[in-house]
Amino acid sequence: SAVPESLPIAISVVLVLGIRRMAARKALVRSMRAIETIGAITTIATDKTGTLTQNKLTVGKVWQPPFSHHPVGEYLQKSINGNAEKVHDPLDIALLDYVSKQKMPSLKHKVISTLPFDQSVSMSGNIWDHGATLTLDIKGAPEHVLQRSDLTSNEHEKAQRMLHELTANGYRVIALATTTIGKRIKKFSDLPKGQKFEFVGFVAVSDVLRPEAKHAISAALSAGVTVRMVTGDHVETAYHIAKQLGMAQSREQVFDARHMNVMNDDELDKAIRDIRVFARVIPEHKYRILELLKRHNITAMTGDGVNDVPALTDAHVGLAMGSGSQIAKDAGDIILLDDNFKSIIDAMHQGRIIISNIRRMLFYLLSTSSGEALTMMGSLIVGLPLPILPVQILWVNLVTDTAMVIPLGLEPGEKHIMKTKPKRPNSPILNKFIITRMVVVALSMAATVLTMFSLYIDTHGEDYARTIAFSALVVMQWSNAFNARSDHQSVFTRLRTWNGPFYMGLAIAVTLQILVLSGPLGDILHVSPISLSDILITGLIAFIIPIVLVEFHKIIGRQLLKKPNTQYMVN
Repeated sequence: SAVPESLPIAISVVLVLGIRRMAARKALVRSMRAIETIGAITTIATDKTGTLTQNKLTVGKVWQPPFSHHPVGEYLQKSINGNAEKVHDPLDIALLDYVSKQKMPSLKHKVISTLPFDQSVSMSGNIWDHGATLTLDIKGAPEHVLQRSDLTSNEHEKAQRMLHELTANGYRVIALATTTIGKRIKKFSDLPKGQKFEFVGFVAVSDVLRPEAKHAISAALSAGVTVRMVTGDHVETAYHIAKQLGMAQSREQVFDARHMNVMNDDELDKAIRDIRVFARVIPEHKYRILELLKRHNITAMTGDGVNDVPALTDAHVGLAMGSGSQIAKDAGDIILLDDNFKSIIDAMHQGRIIISNIRRMLFYLLSTSSGEALTMMGSLIVGLPLPILPVQILWVNLVTDTAMVIPLGLEPGEKHIMKTKPKRPNSPILNKFIITRMVVVALSMAATVLTMFSLYIDTHGEDYARTIAFSALVVMQWSNAFNARSDHQSVFTRLRTWNGPFYMGLAIAVTLQILVLSGPLGDILHVSPISLSDILITGLIAFIIPIVLVEFHKIIGRQLLKKPNTQYMVN
């Protein structure tokens, strides 16, 4: 009677169905443990491009300084990787689209090789053959390009002012430059030391924010989860976007990742404690940021490339982008099929619902099984015959419980589920408050069944009384299933929340019990004929008692929730 036989089956079914629901919301779960962990995360470190934005870049402004004699449009074309052939990078696509709309003339010379983006210098470029000379035309991070350009201090200051103006408006700024080279090279490190570029100008690119991103970030903050943006963008650009999304309120919450190289772990840990935006991040920084965040948080980290694999595997929950590399997807615990930040919040929501439903299932099964065990022990203590036979206990545990427990695992989440802070990872799955409720239910079941059994055994005999006790025990389990639908909401309030599987399970359980009491199954379960009036009276009493007691218990719980120093006991 004390063993909840249906628990392993019920949990397996609920987890599988939960994974299906998460997949329908574009979050593909690859690791079972991620279902529990995603609901307990306290911070999310997320990429910007493609996750918070749509990764649909457009050229907003083109700036050519007055001291430059190079036509910026021509060099913009020259900087497109692959010279407009087989372009896949969103930035190159945006530049190519701008060239097309401006109807710029085709270039006369030809590109002979391409230097892919080099993280160490934050540049990419093309080598062009002009007949007598070769030129390297590049685009890259403004700070790096300006640093290597042959500008006077006055020209450098003017470029910096324009850079600040563009980034303050949320633009992603790309610098263009050119230099003459004496021979063909394969990588930037082959350039002669001290080689200077001629600065051409800036291209300001904008990316459209996902319309649902701001609401999703707000939902995460309401759930007690901090959101940290990790981006390679300029500090001002990152701050502007973060402010639009409600992630950062001041520049003090933005950290320039280039400072990481001169800070030890303890200094960096202190510096980033309240940081919400990491700017100018390179992939190698991600792992170190993650390690420090993990000191104080349950972390979720997004990634899409090979360099992100260490961070994805070391995060409590690794969130791989569906458009990313295969090795990144293999390393992630959850794959975001649409690369959307909202899918992270949807997955977190579903994770919390699944764990809450598992708690409901545990409460229901353990309280009813305890009630059966106390009933059996109580009869032995007071010297009564067995009120429930072994075959009847098996019927209750395998049929009645199973019909009700799986629907409890499919219960819709409570309204406040995304309004509470994440539970501590080491907190017990059943808190003290729910355990006291289990004790109340178990004692009430045992007391009610034994009282009915002792009353009817004196007036109607042992077999009749046992059938009454068996019927009352089953009805009390139905009643307890209604109690289990919510931890704090009244059962009457919870009735407004529709759960089709729950009522289907209840219908199955009621139908089977009717077949036991009035059909051919009665002989197998040793059930005796009893009057309809006795069934109705005892059934009504058995149904009301657990609900009344648990309603009082929920009232106490709601009062405790209003007191901050006792919330941890009931939440």
